[in-house]
Amino acid sequence: MTTVQASADRPSTDADHRLDALLLERWERDPALPAIVSGETVLTVGELRERVLRTATALRAHGVRAGDRVVVHHDRSVEFVVAVLGAMFAGAAHVALGVDDPPQRTLRAVQDCAPRAVLTNSALRERFSGVPDLVVLTDEECATYLPTLEPVRDASDASADDPVAVIHTSGSTGRPKASLISHRALVSRIKALQTTHRMDERDRMLHHTVCTFDMHLGELYWPLLAGATVVIAAPGRHRDADHLAELIRDQGITTVYFGVSQLELFLLTRDPAERYDGLRQVLTGGEVLGPELVKRFHSRSTASLTNIYGPSECTIYCTAWVLPRDPDLDTVLIGPAIQDTELWILDEKGTPVADGEPGELYIGGAGVALGYLNRPELTAERFLDAERLPNVPSVSPHCRLYRSGDLVRARPDGALEFLGRADRQVKIRGIRIEPGEIEETAKRCTGVGQAAVVAHGSGAEKRLAAFVVPEEGVAPGSLPSSVREALLTWLPPYMVPSAIEVADELPLTPNGKLDRRLLETWAAKRSAESAPARPVQRAPVGESVDVESVVSEVWCEVLQVSEVGRDDDFFDLGGDSFKVLRVVETLRERLRADIPLAALLLEPTAADFSEELRRIMAHGPTD
Repeated sequence: MTTVQASADRPSTDADHRLDALLLERWERDPALPAIVSGETVLTVGELRERVLRTATALRAHGVRAGDRVVVHHDRSVEFVVAVLGAMFAGAAHVALGVDDPPQRTLRAVQDCAPRAVLTNSALRERFSGVPDLVVLTDEECATYLPTLEPVRDASDASADDPVAVIHTSGSTGRPKASLISHRALVSRIKALQTTHRMDERDRMLHHTVCTFDMHLGELYWPLLAGATVVIAAPGRHRDADHLAELIRDQGITTVYFGVSQLELFLLTRDPAERYDGLRQVLTGGEVLGPELVKRFHSRSTASLTNIYGPSECTIYCTAWVLPRDPDLDTVLIGPAIQDTELWILDEKGTPVADGEPGELYIGGAGVALGYLNRPELTAERFLDAERLPNVPSVSPHCRLYRSGDLVRARPDGALEFLGRADRQVKIRGIRIEPGEIEETAKRCTGVGQAAVVAHGSGAEKRLAAFVVPEEGVAPGSLPSSVREALLTWLPPYMVPSAIEVADELPLTPNGKLDRRLLETWAAKRSAESAPARPVQRAPVGESVDVESVVSEVWCEVLQVSEVGRDDDFFDLGGDSFKVLRVVETLRERLRADIPLAALLLEPTAADFSEELRRIMAHGPTD
């Protein structure tokens, strides 16, 4: 079974599929339009063009050429946008690395992608001081160069198939995978979005997605190519529903992407009577979308809601389904193929399944990535040429298909229903995680002989649990805390298991394989048993209360940990946006105080959060 939507055939040149050529043409038309809004800063199209070309010229002056890679290491900001576009105009592919990732992980990513240069700010540049022969440029340094078109003119051999972005995802071997996204692939996706969800100069799109998720490409390139304005959420506040609601209202946002969990959190934390009719179109994805969440959104906004699906290896998305306003909706689909996309559902032998039968989704078309950076074996395993699919005779001769690992089935109208994963990959709050990467990292920890990682729970309650077997002679008592501490230096917080248990040995199935189902059962059981059973007490009105003790108790209950230290970070302990909501709601009741969600988001350590609560209880929340 195949689902195909192809764009109309017409003569085209590489310039039609290159972002630099398309952006220059767009910018020359409307230099006075607002391009970016960030706080009180408004950057016009002409001002953005000048800053981008200064950055591109600086990079070219330092040896950056077509095919090179440039690391972008900025908080979400105007400077981040300028750096991304400047790298592209210099002919390079940008590699966005999160500023909150552990330094060791950042340096490993730098080593893996071997960039020609890094674009960052003066406060962060020292992070790269130990990397030999690496050019590190700050925005201030780039601003000293003249804004010329030389980088574009010099790229006479530029191709639409040149890489423009590198997106890292978790890898099962312990090493993250880096997908190479081409100009052609990204232009195809932007044109697909613009075809079905058109934006123009009257629109504003919110940029709040983290830079390690490929949707940030859509949040930047789509509105800029459409002549719309990019409104940037403040750094560190992409979880803050109050901040996002304020931006949507005050900045006149018309288009926004929310991950499924983020959309649910947003609706849960705002006043149920609050409406969002200023929004015109909302896209969501990254996780399974439930019918009840769809109905809840439709009850509070006249905007369209579109469920999009697609791995980063296929550039943002490859299917889309506009959710019907149906009170009896019981199944949310991921939709049919978008334009320039070819989909196949195959069985284990690589043969198309019968109509309506489940199978693994293979994705082809213009959006498919060039492959994995410096991973030829993995690229050959996941990106298949047509000749390697002899049982699919009608696949296009020069087509490459990406083997997604996702199980789907097709409805009669071509829309797909997502059924789950065919491998071990899991999603926690919409982020792809390979438990194998965490396992390999845990095995590097001192005193660990074996390690296994599983996910348990579902939806907002899904979490990771690790089981470690100590090496001979190692005392097990201190192993969980030492492993957690080590993992936090190597992995981003969302990949550190919320529970780390010591086991004498890992269980095996009768055929000698690791019994992951049993580990999942253990993890769920121990999670339930570890939830502290403390009496719920509210602070008497007018009496003093040990705020720090109450915070510790509530954190233990919500995070299901046995103790909390003063310097422990809520998110490092396994906190997420939903747990923020539960903590704040519980503390509002127990402390009888008007506590904003931002209090925990901005002060995530136990001591600092407690101090902020004491200030709020004494003076009230700040606006």
